[in-house]
Amino acid sequence: MELAIASALTNRNVEIDRALRVERASFAAKLRASRAVLGLSQDQFAQQIGLTQRSVHRLEQGAVQPKLQTIVRIQRFWLDQGITFEDLRNGGFRLVVDSSVLTRD
Repeated sequence: MELAIASALTNRNVEIDRALRVERASFAAKLRASRAVLGLSQDQFAQQIGLTQRSVHRLEQGAVQPKLQTIVRIQRFWLDQGITFEDLRNGGFRLVVDSSVLTRD
């Protein structure tokens, strides 16, 4: 009985770990995509949201789990800039860019 419980917990931990890795990878890709659309360097993006360039780099590599307050600041920045992301059921996402973003000088 204990072996079955331990096995179930291990399987659950593996699933949680996988979900977190996918979420980190998705967030990292969103950062890279948004910077590309906006034409910002890592340093410029970092200055806009109050982080260091190194922090942005680590987030874009998926090397760290961002703090909730960092996620909120970045999402607010995206909204202010006319960028949104639609999360897809398979873990991917769709980038939505307001037309005003495309015509900025």
